[in-house]
Amino acid sequence: MKPLIAPAAALRADRRPDHPTVVVDDVGVRYAGGERRHQVDQDFGVLVERWSGPATGIPQYGVLDPEVQWKAADRRLCAHCLDSPEREPGGAGGLWLLRGEAARCVWPADIRTTTPPICREHAELALERCATLRGGHLAVRVPEVEPVGVIGTLYDKGGPVSADELVLFTDAERLRFVLARYLVLELRGAVLDRTLTGTRDVSRAAQRDGAT
Repeated sequence: MKPLIAPAAALRADRRPDHPTVVVDDVGVRYAGGERRHQVDQDFGVLVERWSGPATGIPQYGVLDPEVQWKAADRRLCAHCLDSPEREPGGAGGLWLLRGEAARCVWPADIRTTTPPICREHAELALERCATLRGGHLAVRVPEVEPVGVIGTLYDKGGPVSADELVLFTDAERLRFVLARYLVLELRGAVLDRTLTGTRDVSRAAQRDGAT
């Protein structure tokens, strides 16, 4: 049996948010001591949380490290090894392992998720070792992926309004006032990878599709 190595994207117990005080003005949110235009992510124009810590602590399985998630989702890197995962021959695309996010899908499906892709080797390892995934999961192949928004804390001039808020990149007004934690991807045209999706999960998906 291969030694147990935690996924690179798993949040470690010694990682914490570590950024200056958040200031809200007419332009949007920014960190104290600087201008928003110099602080936002240059690709997406949004202020992103800053985290620190050695990342050597106990992994919190099922919880994504925000900085690692952002890197892996933006560059489409494997959530486990941060390498570039292979694409399925024939145009079926990259591989994703999803827990409850695709529970109501009709295939092919468009799915929004914060989960980065995964290479097949580590998908097989995750299914072998992860009790949560063994309890129910869907493996999908995705031909087209696009970042469409963020999940983070929404502010107004009185301070934080709501946490874990989905803000799409098309919503320019709210985007100025969100402190982003996770990058949200839209998986377009996703189809089941039946070689990695359990029989019970395929059966449930087929029932939702109206298939026999």
